[in-house]
Amino acid sequence: MLTLRIYPPAFGEITGSPFSTKALCLLNRSGLKFRTEVTPDPRKQPKQKFPVLVDDGKIVPDSDQIRDHIEEKYAFDFDEGLSAEQRAVSRAVIRMTEENIYFAIVSNRWQQDENWPLTRQEFFGGMPGILRNFISGKIRKNVVAALFGQGMGRHSLAEQVERVRHDIDAIEALLGDKPFLFGENPTAGDASVVPMLRAMAFYPQKSALSDLVLGRPKLMAYLERGKQEMYPV
Repeated sequence: MLTLRIYPPAFGEITGSPFSTKALCLLNRSGLKFRTEVTPDPRKQPKQKFPVLVDDGKIVPDSDQIRDHIEEKYAFDFDEGLSAEQRAVSRAVIRMTEENIYFAIVSNRWQQDENWPLTRQEFFGGMPGILRNFISGKIRKNVVAALFGQGMGRHSLAEQVERVRHDIDAIEALLGDKPFLFGENPTAGDASVVPMLRAMAFYPQKSALSDLVLGRPKLMAYLERGKQEMYPV
């Protein structure tokens, strides 16, 4: 049986990582039997992050590589029925979501001082106080440095929100009145977008970033449909 290694639940979601949730959605949609292995420590994984899929001894790190592996080995098409143009749009939306929106979410959790105590408690609350403060502070410093290197961390919160606003506008326009991004059924694009927007909307500390989704009833209904259709029971 396939084994998917993921981070523990956090902030009301099945796992604290939108990419781990994405991998769960993909596996659930594929119909393949799998089990989950939940752990907070990815240091021994090939890319030192989750998700990681183990398939008959083969280690597949990264959610995109997991998708490719399932499609190639098991001949499952997550974008079945989509035209070449729709597949191209889907790929662009996935990149926009995972390479821009994601880093605003990370900044909101780790970089914004008003949110840091909540993030620290969620991820490190089980540690003894002195150890928790030392380890969480060190990891936070590394995350903020990575955000600065990536670019999102160089912007103010207002600037980040404005950058993401255009992405959310684009997703809402693409969704239109359809149940999912490209029609009646979820595709790979939905498996990326739904977990990411849920992570942004349902962070317990409300902000201008979360309001970009919470203030749009059509998107909120989409996120609930996505959870019902793609998340494992």
